[in-house]
Amino acid sequence: MADTIQIELSNQSCGAGLEYARKQSAGPAKDAILCCEGMCLKGETARRAANLMGHRLVPEKTVRICHGGLLEKSGGMRDLIQRSSRVLVLDGCGMACCSRLTKAAFPELQPEVVFTNEMTTYAGDPFGIDEVPEAEITANAQKVAAALVSKYYGGC
Repeated sequence: MADTIQIELSNQSCGAGLEYARKQSAGPAKDAILCCEGMCLKGETARRAANLMGHRLVPEKTVRICHGGLLEKSGGMRDLIQRSSRVLVLDGCGMACCSRLTKAAFPELQPEVVFTNEMTTYAGDPFGIDEVPEAEITANAQKVAAALVSKYYGGC
């Protein structure tokens, strides 16, 4: 098994993502928020927290970035990252998948990384989103988002 993987950037793009990026680029630069997109509970919590920040709590200060857009050769999400003043990565756990993908896409970038699993409280060590009630996932994501908004943007 290989120690590294190589991913070819694509000329393909997501039309909806490009339109989102175009709209976001029309105004002042915002902080870019990337996150873990893992299928586990930790990834789900990080993803929900990032979406809350980017779409509900501080959308005037932040822009949500899609992993897929990092794999495009140019434009869209890549442009949003390059024009941002801060890149905030919410990794769900110490595997740091989002940090590693971001570093591969932008080797010179120095994002601020937050491990959201250190901010959550789940009994035991559940893996799947089916192992805890929906309300608990939502509460943990809201807790993470609120703490990060308070830290980086002085509250909601």
